[in-house]
Amino acid sequence: MADTTFCDVTVPDYVPKECGVDRAGIISIGLIDLDQNPTRLNLESEAFWEARIAASPQLYYVINKTRGEYAGGQPTTEDGFGTEASRVTGADHTATVEVEGLSENRDFWEGVNRKRWKLVMITAGELMYYVSKPVSVYAKINNQRNIKGAAFWTVELKWQDFSNPEVFEAPDIFLEE
Repeated sequence: MADTTFCDVTVPDYVPKECGVDRAGIISIGLIDLDQNPTRLNLESEAFWEARIAASPQLYYVINKTRGEYAGGQPTTEDGFGTEASRVTGADHTATVEVEGLSENRDFWEGVNRKRWKLVMITAGELMYYVSKPVSVYAKINNQRNIKGAAFWTVELKWQDFSNPEVFEAPDIFLEE
């Protein structure tokens, strides 16, 4: 497939938000086997997720009760041509989430660390950010010095893509406590 990054593109009209706020934070994530190709309707469907979680082999995972952030991608650049000093050629993206359950989830995260995934991130505003590009996951134990503090998993999710994640409505399965 040809890269159309600097080709003529039709840009839709900007739509201002009339009222309200899109709440931030990552309160849940979903991991999807790289060979799966869900549609928007699939991703927004509670029944779809429930069926995939119950399937064997399991290729979809829901991780609720997280805390984290995604601050957008950092542009990658190269030297430009002619009088153009540089040009943006892509972006490196990183999201970081924290999740509890050290002993209960050690084997799960060890398995997840060893492959690449597609990713959904759910915000406190009940929006789903979908990343269809390969995402590398590295989960590690975060054991603080403070003896009164909690130990948990810190999960770094990294991918490269010029585009931002797609934004959909989150199904209720990701909003359960």
